[in-house]
Amino acid sequence: MRVLMVGAGGHARVCLEMLLDGGHEVIGTLSGDGRGIGGLPIPVLGLDVDFEQVWATHQPGRVFVAIGDNTARAAVTRACEAVGSVLASAVSAHAVVSRWAVVEPGAAVMPGAVVNAAARIGRGAVINTNASVDHDCVSGEFAHVAPGSVLCGSVRVGDGTLIGAGATVAPNITIGARVIVGAGAVVLSDVPDGAVVAGVPARARGIGAS
Repeated sequence: MRVLMVGAGGHARVCLEMLLDGGHEVIGTLSGDGRGIGGLPIPVLGLDVDFEQVWATHQPGRVFVAIGDNTARAAVTRACEAVGSVLASAVSAHAVVSRWAVVEPGAAVMPGAVVNAAARIGRGAVINTNASVDHDCVSGEFAHVAPGSVLCGSVRVGDGTLIGAGATVAPNITIGARVIVGAGAVVLSDVPDGAVVAGVPARARGIGAS
């Protein structure tokens, strides 16, 4: 499958390797400034805003948005879909994904990540390096479960939420949309939309964007 990537930073470097390992032919990428991180082994074909023209010229089968920031990834993905592009997913050969889990289009599951039975990874979500998503969890669209973090069984994470590096979410917890969970936090109770929580146990530290 021929894939056009969008994004040219460190996150994109990892996603590119996963796409190549998955047998995709990555024809190039786009970036916000027309440049790429040093050593990125594919051409930068233009700016993010050139997507429609590049898509029409090269006619790849899929697009993968390799942007780490949740808000930016969501905006670029929707712009790509608006011109009729189809999303690829990137799952590392070094991740463990249950045969009964669902990884939706545009999602990334990084090396060392574990996604267990009946979990669902939403469109455009990122399950980062060595993160653990246990049985029956749901990750919303464009969420990011950062490196080393743990979602225990039956956790629900809302759209656009960031679970910080090394954080742990106890079983059966619901975390709302656009939440920021601080690195190393331990979440023992439900978290409302837009909240910022940190600490052990995690407590509110402010309210994010609505």
